[in-house]
Amino acid sequence: MKSKRMIKQITAVLLSMSMFVLSLQSAAVRAAMVSTDTQIQVEQQNYDREQIMRITGSDEAKEVLLSLGVSQEDVEARVANMTADEIAEFNKQINEMPAGASSALGVILVIFVILIVLDLLGATNIFPVIKPIGR
Repeated sequence: MKSKRMIKQITAVLLSMSMFVLSLQSAAVRAAMVSTDTQIQVEQQNYDREQIMRITGSDEAKEVLLSLGVSQEDVEARVANMTADEIAEFNKQINEMPAGASSALGVILVIFVILIVLDLLGATNIFPVIKPIGR
């Protein structure tokens, strides 16, 4: 009689422990609906970011950036920190260039302007000569 009672108690403890562990796992997992538009925007931003990195990763672009005193690591960090609007504007400017005119120099100039604007806003400090607005 005692052994049956002990088995029931052990079984009850094991079941309650397993229920507790399962409840912890289910609390950590949350699913939400992701709209198609949201997923398309995320994928487009990733594609645009990769496109910018491909352009700035060319040997010609690297040479121009280095001559301006901007390292490849700085460019990668800035592109990673660009907002969706900045990426869209950058790619819009690239796509609006006439055929054959999208040389590395034009791309570098656009990047250079973006870096200057980010320095003026105080988001970066690449060019020590440029003081942020409001300081």
